[in-house]
Amino acid sequence: MVRDDGGGGGSYIPAPSEYESFSDAEDVRVEVTDLVSYWEEMTNLSMDAFGAYNTVSADMKMMVVDGLSTARDGQTFPEGLQAARFLDNRMSDFSYFIKDVTEGVRNIGGAAAVIAEMFEHSDNSNGADINDIGFVFGDPRTTGPDGFRKTETFYDFEQRMAAETGMNAQALTGNDEYAKVTSYPYGAIYTFGDGSKKHVHSTTEYGANGLQTAVTTTYIYGADGKLLSTQVERNTYNDSGQTTTRSTSTTMGEGDDKRQTTSTTTENTDGSVTVRTETQSGDNKPTVSESTVQRDDHRDTGGDAPVHDASEKLDSDGRDYTVHDYGVA
Repeated sequence: MVRDDGGGGGSYIPAPSEYESFSDAEDVRVEVTDLVSYWEEMTNLSMDAFGAYNTVSADMKMMVVDGLSTARDGQTFPEGLQAARFLDNRMSDFSYFIKDVTEGVRNIGGAAAVIAEMFEHSDNSNGADINDIGFVFGDPRTTGPDGFRKTETFYDFEQRMAAETGMNAQALTGNDEYAKVTSYPYGAIYTFGDGSKKHVHSTTEYGANGLQTAVTTTYIYGADGKLLSTQVERNTYNDSGQTTTRSTSTTMGEGDDKRQTTSTTTENTDGSVTVRTETQSGDNKPTVSESTVQRDDHRDTGGDAPVHDASEKLDSDGRDYTVHDYGVA
């Protein structure tokens, strides 16, 4: 390697710095309880990040549906459907990315806590060595050091907690394919193989101004009959049958573990769409976010779609894999 004097053709390696010794033992002292605190902070950070993402993504999904793929006067804007497909795909990819990131943050904190426990009383007290780091990060080929307590993976913990709270009920999966269905005039009851049930009830409310609101309430029960989740969907229509307000409220858990999320989409008179999301945990103060999307008026009954026409004329739908994955405009 040669020094790069600005003329190109080489790279610069700085001179090595002098080695600094740590003569004072305090300079290298490590308190293992700090690693435990680090684990707690990383776990909280992971949960906070995932919660914030869920709040924002709920707004985005609602805006994509209402702003791009909802029919106006019986017609759907072709370019809006194409954009909606792209955005749905991107949001799906990003959701997996966020899941990996938050799990990684949590796992790093968990590894720090395990290391703190392994070396709490020095490595000689429990026979731990550097090879046990593989055990810390869940290497299936390794085992814990001699004398280390019985362990439970986070996956096993999640499964155990799901079983205890009933959150592993088949009725919560959203797949009704194998459920036994009992219908009645205003709804249906779905009974699943594990004994859990989903009860769907529909009704219509009439407002003082004559507007109709269709209400669909879904109750999810565990195999033991415990109520696990309640979801209420409300759609309000104007005189011409168009939706003016759409809201979905989901409640899960009870007491301090209660979680409630309500998303409301409102069609404003100026053509814009307002999306409001309210999230509440336990008895804490609700967290509210609201955004309004201004959009062009695509309600021309003539059916003209100049961008679509130009796309067909110029064959500009994109490369082969794009057409394969998303179709054409």
